Amino acid sequence: MESLLKWAILNGATAGEDAPARSADAPVPQRLDPAVIDAILGKPASVQMTECLDAVEHPETPLEAREVALDDLEMLVENIDNASNLEPLNLWPRLLNLYNDAAPSVRIGALWVSGTAVQHNPNAQKAFGKHNGVQSALSVLQNDSVDTVRTKALYCVSSFIRANVHGLTDFVANNGLPIVQLVVENGSGA
Repeated sequence: MESLLKWAILNGATAGEDAPARSADAPVPQRLDPAVIDAILGKPASVQMTECLDAVEHPETPLEAREVALDDLEMLVENIDNASNLEPLNLWPRLLNLYNDAAPSVRIGALWVSGTAVQHNPNAQKAFGKHNGVQSALSVLQNDSVDTVRTKALYCVSSFIRANVHGLTDFVANNGLPIVQLVVENGSGA
């Protein structure tokens, strides 16, 4: 215990205080390599989110890896602060662009991420609306030929309009009610 106290006094005192002088053989503190810190603590969420979309958009990424990256991104945006950071990181346009991907599983993943991000999150809802997200999701709901994709589009839209007056207004202004009614009447699986 005494050695711990000596260490604390030596390392906590400044030169102007009455602390014993450091010995010449005392190790000099070195700056840690950021890669080492990342290995120990993990990369910041903002970096992880950007890397997820980079992986999804890269043409050489296999489909399974793209799906995993979207799943990882969805888990990250479950945190309300991370979901709010989609806008400052300029990730909304990239995410909405994935609604038109050739792979249905990528479209599903992008809609799932969007729906999770906007759930009960006014900042994310505002950004989603700013980027015409509800129009894009309604277009998928109305026009996509894959039932599971349309189901995720409905999840995304419902997450956006739930407890969101501006979102509901945007939904109605974009003919959302007739689109949903038509989908339900046609029994398309959504």
